[in-house]
Amino acid sequence: MVKATLDAEYSVIGCLLVDPSIAGELLYRTRPEDFTVPELRTVYNAAVKLFGAGRPVDAVTIRGLCGAEYNDLLMQCMDITPTSFGWRTYISAMQEQTRVTRLRTLAGALAEVRTSDKARDLLGQAGEILSEKNRTQVVTMQQALMQFFSEQGEKRRFISWGFNKLDHRLFSDYGDFIIVAGRPSAGKTALALQMAMHMGRQDKVGFYSLETSTAKLTNRLVANRCIIDFGHINRREMTPEEWERAAKWKKDVTESQLELIPASGWGVQDILATALARQHRVVFIDYLQLIRAAGRNRTEQVTNISLALHEMAQAHGILVVALSQLNRASTDRADATPTLADLRESGQIEQDADAVLALYIDPDEDAPMDDRKLRVLKNKEGRLGDFSLAFDGSTQSFAEYMDGQLAAARQIKKMEKKTDASA
Repeated sequence: MVKATLDAEYSVIGCLLVDPSIAGELLYRTRPEDFTVPELRTVYNAAVKLFGAGRPVDAVTIRGLCGAEYNDLLMQCMDITPTSFGWRTYISAMQEQTRVTRLRTLAGALAEVRTSDKARDLLGQAGEILSEKNRTQVVTMQQALMQFFSEQGEKRRFISWGFNKLDHRLFSDYGDFIIVAGRPSAGKTALALQMAMHMGRQDKVGFYSLETSTAKLTNRLVANRCIIDFGHINRREMTPEEWERAAKWKKDVTESQLELIPASGWGVQDILATALARQHRVVFIDYLQLIRAAGRNRTEQVTNISLALHEMAQAHGILVVALSQLNRASTDRADATPTLADLRESGQIEQDADAVLALYIDPDEDAPMDDRKLRVLKNKEGRLGDFSLAFDGSTQSFAEYMDGQLAAARQIKKMEKKTDASA
């Protein structure tokens, strides 16, 4: 295998030397990391420098940069490939074998690790090598138009969130980075779990919790899906009827492709490594500010987290949904309505996100006790706006109001206030 790698590397350089006309496309399709032989990498870098400067790329000009000691190496490359025929095949072979070499090196390092953190980091690097989605792609207008007509002939399926009013606003797809923000006790973890369970019917979903144990998350999911009192579950005082419901809805819960992952102390690389290993198409993270990251201060750390999550979503085609805290300013204002400026600790989150949702308690004095507002603050692909959700704390579940239901609930509350005042 090593010999095959070397032969391909020498052949790629040989093709470049014997046919300078392919220099532009060859350099576009390759990068220095594709070459495992240091001397060949030096020759390649010299070719890149010459091409960038607008100078001819051939054996003479490269020798001028690299030095006379490279004479034998350049002659050897040209002897291996007397013509440039098949140069694209040589590139593919070189890149494939280089990936294998890098993976073998990582496997050797993995065999000697002493901590799980280091192992996760190495697995993340392996995932990056296997995905190899960072190659530059150029699409001509003819290709773009052909793809357009092809796509328009097929009905597009967006990822459903389980709420019709949200699905008609948020046209989510794999590769998007979505923020679900809220103040503590607004119910964002319960909402995220309900959304994740719904998405698990179609895709493999990973719910990465940096704060709540899997046992507590499971309690919420069972309360939600089996309609069982959350307090009874926590106190382990389920009624016979609730036991029956749990047994009846067991299959509905276990058929979901949702996986719960305790991730306390993890960084984005740890999450990515596990997501690639488990083949998660959708990733929920509870919550963003708890992810471990480098940085001189908190703002810089959160900025790095946001950038890394955005890159993770785009580079690997994963829908990333990260929960985020809202700062206290959102409750200090008269209307208590969140804005993008309320995202805690970094404006980078606002920049990176494809969409930002804010969950908050309805500040209207006539709103029902358990009324929540879900506001779309940012949406690259659809409309902004908000709608109301009814939150049932006893079953940790959210539901959309039927037509007229919210208005009726508000009217009842007004009548109750009048009755209390007259009494």
